[in-house]
Amino acid sequence: MPWTVLLFAAGSLAIPAPSILLVPPHPSSQEDPIHIACVAPGGFPGANFTLYRGRQVVQLLQAPADQLRVTFNLTGGGREAPGGTFHCQYEVLGEQPQLSDLSDTVSVSFPVPTWILALSLSLAGALLLLAGLVIIAVVVRRVKIKKMQKKRERESCWAQINFATTDMTFDNSLFAISTSQAAVAGVRM
Repeated sequence: MPWTVLLFAAGSLAIPAPSILLVPPHPSSQEDPIHIACVAPGGFPGANFTLYRGRQVVQLLQAPADQLRVTFNLTGGGREAPGGTFHCQYEVLGEQPQLSDLSDTVSVSFPVPTWILALSLSLAGALLLLAGLVIIAVVVRRVKIKKMQKKRERESCWAQINFATTDMTFDNSLFAISTSQAAVAGVRM
């Protein structure tokens, strides 16, 4: 029994979801056109198809009376980025128009242009080089400051001078020397 007879016999039953696919040639940049096909199951020729990006309607097309399929053609260059996640739906006209379930999704994305990749890598490299130079400059500055502090300490009048070759000791001990004999005899006792 064809779908349309079952559809009209059942009345309120949902009709099957269409299938969706990205048609070659696949876009390689945002300026390339995107071709998305939406196909209704057998028994629903001439349906009205709606393409959605997320929840937003992108385009409406009606299939020829003897066909189950439409191909949406989206061109780049608009104010909105052409990529994203798409799904479609179809409507069968009759006594009571009925909408199908939503199709599965198809995602359209674009590779990052090589010049953007090269630019981002060169900017990251330049940033790392700059950070390295700043670190080297800080280390050199600290070494110079420490050398200057040591030089100032050596040249200071309050600095302890190293007299390694000269003996600078002074003995403060007092010796009593007596010239008399009695004092000498008293010391011997």
